[in-house]
Amino acid sequence: MITDRNPLKDLQNSLNRVKGNLHILETNVSVEKQMEYFRFSEEIKHDFSDEQVIEEQINILKSKESSIRDIKYALAFLAVSGNVKAYRAIETYNETHSDDWAVMSFLQAGITLRSQFSDERQIFISSGLGGKDGLIRFYAFFKSRNGGFFSDYQKELIEKEIPYIVQRYNGITEEIIVQNNYFHLLFLIQLNVDIKKMIEEAIEECNQYGNFINKDFVITNVKVFSEEEIQDELKRR
Repeated sequence: MITDRNPLKDLQNSLNRVKGNLHILETNVSVEKQMEYFRFSEEIKHDFSDEQVIEEQINILKSKESSIRDIKYALAFLAVSGNVKAYRAIETYNETHSDDWAVMSFLQAGITLRSQFSDERQIFISSGLGGKDGLIRFYAFFKSRNGGFFSDYQKELIEKEIPYIVQRYNGITEEIIVQNNYFHLLFLIQLNVDIKKMIEEAIEECNQYGNFINKDFVITNVKVFSEEEIQDELKRR
């Protein structure tokens, strides 16, 4: 359950104090993979980067004989070089090799270039579920009150009212799946929205018609629950 003291709220408060250009990763890349990339990037960012070395790394991306290890190095190296030609090379590579490492390098290459040509601070927002058009993606899990099964009417109410409330907060519901005694939701929302308030409002709206949704809920921007995780949550009281 989200409480008033939570990491998301802390992040929102921090961003209100820090001015800058926000960058949200739109592709679904696990947080673990993001951290692996940035750790590696930090290790190599001081490597020598004159035009000749940049050309060599671009050629590695173009060569079909390059090893995975060499390609990973080339992508990270070019991303931190702040070189326009390097940025274009990563962009071209992503058109045919859109793996997590390539996606992360393209994002960093763009941030690095913008930081050179703009006085505005560049801020990267990490999210395992990614985002779209400046919105960040969240997954929310809800269960029925006391483990009871939803009636057909209650299921229809959930499918109608929850997306309606999300839309009222200028969010977009991508998916809502209602099962017998739980439902989950995938949605996009602006980071500065009070998501806890929005979700509580949605639950309250539905519960006017029978108090059938548990007021405790889980919301995350890290991952979608697996079946095992869903069953674990259903066992919690």
